[in-house]
Amino acid sequence: MSKVLHGRIRRPAEVGLCGALLAASVLVAPAATASGGEPAAGRTVGVVSKATDTVDHRAPNAELGDGGRVELVGGHDIHVTKQPKGAAGQAARYAFGAMNGTVTVRPAGPHAADRRAADLPLTSAGADATRTPATRSGLTALRAATSTYSVKLSITNADVTSKYFYVWNRKTWAAYLVNSDAAGPTATVKLPPGDYFSVALHMDWRQPSYLLTRAFTVGSAATTVTFDQRAAKEAGIRSDDTTATRLDSSVWISVPGGDLAGFAGGGADKVYVTPFSVPGVALRIHDVLGKKGSSASAPSPYRYDLVHSFTTTVPSSPVATVRTSALSKTVTQVDAPGAHTTAYLETAPDLGEWTGVFLGSNVPVAGSVTEYVTPGVSYMRSLDYAVGDLYLILPDRTLPAGTSPGEVLGAAPLQPVRGPSPGSQWYNGKASLFETRTFGDTTGHYGYDRRATYSYKLTGSDGVTYAQASGLDSGHSLTSATVPTAPQTYTLEQTMHRHVPYSRLSTDVHNQWTFRSGYASGKELPLIDTDLKVSGLDAMGRAAAGPVRIDASATTRATDAAQANTRITGLAYSTDDGTTWTDLPVTADGSATLDVPPAASFITLRVTAVDDQGGSLSRTIDRAFAGPAPQGNETVGATRISNVTVNGGKPVELTDQPLQHFDAKFTATDPSGIARGDMYLYRGSYDAPGAVLYSLWPGACTKVNATTSTCQVSFAYIEPRWTLGRNSLAGPWKVAAWAESADGTGRIDLHAAATQSLLRDTTLSANASPEPVTKGKTLTVTGKLSIVDWETLGGYHGNPRQKVQLQFRKKGASTYTTVKTVTTDSSGNLKTTVKASVDGYWRYSYGGTSTTAPVNAGGDFVDVR
Repeated sequence: MSKVLHGRIRRPAEVGLCGALLAASVLVAPAATASGGEPAAGRTVGVVSKATDTVDHRAPNAELGDGGRVELVGGHDIHVTKQPKGAAGQAARYAFGAMNGTVTVRPAGPHAADRRAADLPLTSAGADATRTPATRSGLTALRAATSTYSVKLSITNADVTSKYFYVWNRKTWAAYLVNSDAAGPTATVKLPPGDYFSVALHMDWRQPSYLLTRAFTVGSAATTVTFDQRAAKEAGIRSDDTTATRLDSSVWISVPGGDLAGFAGGGADKVYVTPFSVPGVALRIHDVLGKKGSSASAPSPYRYDLVHSFTTTVPSSPVATVRTSALSKTVTQVDAPGAHTTAYLETAPDLGEWTGVFLGSNVPVAGSVTEYVTPGVSYMRSLDYAVGDLYLILPDRTLPAGTSPGEVLGAAPLQPVRGPSPGSQWYNGKASLFETRTFGDTTGHYGYDRRATYSYKLTGSDGVTYAQASGLDSGHSLTSATVPTAPQTYTLEQTMHRHVPYSRLSTDVHNQWTFRSGYASGKELPLIDTDLKVSGLDAMGRAAAGPVRIDASATTRATDAAQANTRITGLAYSTDDGTTWTDLPVTADGSATLDVPPAASFITLRVTAVDDQGGSLSRTIDRAFAGPAPQGNETVGATRISNVTVNGGKPVELTDQPLQHFDAKFTATDPSGIARGDMYLYRGSYDAPGAVLYSLWPGACTKVNATTSTCQVSFAYIEPRWTLGRNSLAGPWKVAAWAESADGTGRIDLHAAATQSLLRDTTLSANASPEPVTKGKTLTVTGKLSIVDWETLGGYHGNPRQKVQLQFRKKGASTYTTVKTVTTDSSGNLKTTVKASVDGYWRYSYGGTSTTAPVNAGGDFVDVR
């Protein structure tokens, strides 16, 4: 489904996934403003910039014609957000090119010619600075050229839905922009005499994509250059593991001077490239392979992350073959955030160019994946949970050939991890408050959750509240009123809150900092950071009854570490979400032993620290990890849920197609009103479901009156092959639903609020012959009952040994009557005979089962004479 070029083209859970951010009310103190942020329709907030490994929340951006958005970060990194194609399915497709200091991103797919592209300028660091002197002189020559001739570029022997043409001078590598917007396989460009290299990219969603190349010369007259699709050859990387198949891919062409043409690929579809031999031009291939038949619900236990370049010459068979034994091998453990959920691991190779594309695959959660990686290549990486709202930014990694030590991702407690870029800081006479890296893991990977909301309050010892706001999302900072230049003591309070289906841990994080500082432009606020590690947790973030060790450490920002003295002063825990607390004896190294009670479902932790600069921190992490006791329904206060309805009260019948959806809703009440509510579906048990199905967006609660709201959830972009992947998941699913009160004192969390059937779609045919037929003669009625296969990419197969009713409706009548019961054979075929008596319609009718949808064949009219 998708997720970015060097930042990331993302898959909705898969592609992959574009979700609206939770609507929030922002309360801002006088002269304080909330700023920045990605548009609400974007799936990814912020972009990873390779140059600084920071997240920029105020990047230049432009709308794409398909509802997506492209952002330019740091002047040279591209990030595309797009409505996903499935909850864990095929990637959205975009063509991109970098030419003459401008990046163009264009949607691909049906009616692509009617969709506008986005053009964004590269900075000098991202564009001209990467060009060679010859290239820059070529640009000068281009501007000085006076004689140009019309060159028609045409893709032949192809059904072209969307296309994009690129043209470069082969001596200077100056780029010539081609207007590819018109429908059809052609475009025209004005070129001066010279030698040229050109690429034609065309593709469509769920179809193969093509990078067609031509070298040509322009003399003193107009000319036509054709790109014959028949000359293209399949490109890719294959391993000697016969169980592996392509899950995702990107293929692009790089020319001297830093320009690119691409990308082709996206998902499992094939890519074809015209072989060529042009000095300095390279064909780049990045393929991710996994086990055949894997899906979000049944992820591959291994992952091949392969990169190959054909430089100067692309052979007649541009398929590279690698031996598993020659690759880098490592085992990566992916811990769960307290809930059995899905996860998506994404990588992009850093090949020394200004851009790349993130590719991903589903990986086991609360389990491990064996990674086989092209050695010696630096990869940028990230890990997305569920629909991608919760994600970890992972450090770049380069592995040598052979076996390397593994790593653990997502280990609890999830907690604030500062990351490499500044957080809150003094800026322009004010304080810019930005503390949203709340969901890092104990290994130090920093992370975000786009469904979390944040509140801030900054007060000074002079009694002035300089900034105050609530309901901010992770894409927004808060700018205070002007602060005095003289030093004083400040108190900064921040609370993060979230209630999401894919994580039960770190539901609230509350920080209270005090620090003494005068205004210093561009300098971070001297806030204390702590790091908590808990031994003995399992891959679900759960502790058994008995002792566990907590190791806590603390540092102070913007302070010389050699001079700072920051230390842990206290550790405490609670088993009732902070209502009562028990202090733990803390040793000099900041560690403590906690004896986890057998009756505890969750453990909330509080850590305090001070430094010798006048600073302190009190940090509370609600439900930092889980305990041994079952996690049952929760009801706090008077909040209630009723009238849970999925798909209008009807079973959900899923075909083999993408873009399927259904809606669900419930009524929530509380004396103070309802702040928010949500739901998700799961198969099996609540604590260990066989599969989960989430909405890409948080539930939307509409106020009915002062106490009641209707909360609606849309389950969209479902493609069963990628989302489910197993026929055995058809049948009854449970619905988990929750709601929270407007005043924050009440909540309800129901683990089995309703049951909903997800059924495999069926088709049925009927044919009565002969037609016409003589009265009293034998009539043969044939047909076939077929059922969708969720385990293959498209298609139905015969449904064997099923009882089907043969029915008849007399001409002029309005209802059918069952004549007999017929059983399908081993291939789903039906055949029986009856005596013809009167004119009418014959059909087969299938009543369905607990896992298959009922269906009626169309009536076949027979004229009886």
